[in-house]
Amino acid sequence: MTIATTRDEGRYTALDGLRGVAALGVLLYHIADWSGRRGHFGHGYLAVDFFFCLSGFVLAHAFEQRRMGFGKYLVARWVRVWPMLAIATVAGALLTGKGDAETWIDFAKGLLLIPKFAPMEAGTFPSLFPFNPLAWSLCLEVLVSLAWFPVRRAPDTAVVMFVLLAGAALLFVALGMGGLQTGWDQATFGLGVLRAAYPFAIGWMCWRYRASFAARKTWLPAALLLIVLVLPVWPTRIANGLYDFACTTLLFPALVLMGAYDPGGRLAKLCERLGGVSYPLYALHWAFWYLMISIYPDGWKRDLPLWFCVLAFFVLPTASWAAWRWVETPLRNRLKRLTGT
Repeated sequence: MTIATTRDEGRYTALDGLRGVAALGVLLYHIADWSGRRGHFGHGYLAVDFFFCLSGFVLAHAFEQRRMGFGKYLVARWVRVWPMLAIATVAGALLTGKGDAETWIDFAKGLLLIPKFAPMEAGTFPSLFPFNPLAWSLCLEVLVSLAWFPVRRAPDTAVVMFVLLAGAALLFVALGMGGLQTGWDQATFGLGVLRAAYPFAIGWMCWRYRASFAARKTWLPAALLLIVLVLPVWPTRIANGLYDFACTTLLFPALVLMGAYDPGGRLAKLCERLGGVSYPLYALHWAFWYLMISIYPDGWKRDLPLWFCVLAFFVLPTASWAAWRWVETPLRNRLKRLTGT
């Protein structure tokens, strides 16, 4: 999302850069997984938890003290989220849709960010969003952010109590499941709400106490974030669960606080570009990957060669940048003018 500015604080461009690094972590994770190299870049899924924490921080920065009604807030969120969501959903429908009644129903639900809950066959994990599978985390973030707005000025005590209770529940989930890789399918969508709400609330509290955190860095949190995401999964369920929970509870809030400033100069411009392309990259890389697979002669029937993965690592961000620059940005700017947000 675009980080708003206030009169007393500038734009947090370093956080834009961290968002871009997180999106690259997700890309590496999926390229490895989809190419038959499961386990490489094993913790890339934690980028989603970083996104949730970052969302809590920047939404509090943009809206906690602003006087506005829920309707206007809803429109502002729609203008930010929907253009890229629509582009990704249309792309997925064109690539995989069959043109039948179910296709049109799934397409309409995808545009409205409504998950698809249908009877599951044993041993299967049908996508919540058939034409945009990665929209599950966006759906969770939107749900949590809408629930947050009415209580955005809640006292610190209430927020801390929620964090403690939600944290205890999420720790139980992390230890039981061997990590926080949950919420993306029908069976665990409810756990996904908890997974999103907990780091979001921590990010919210980080914004309230940002003034007491003095260390401001760009390269250090970017490097730490990338290292955390590319490390392999730990050998035991408990160890991996503790690792995931510690990242969400301790490391990611610290990285957000370190990046809550504007470094200025060329570095700021680089961070802005990384932040700008991060959402399109996250939303569209599945569709672009599917397109590459459709062109590849052997399809998705066996392990893909390394050269294909390297090519995808350059092609997918480039195509996402083009979609951001020439499609999503003009569309979003037009919606801003129409809605006055």
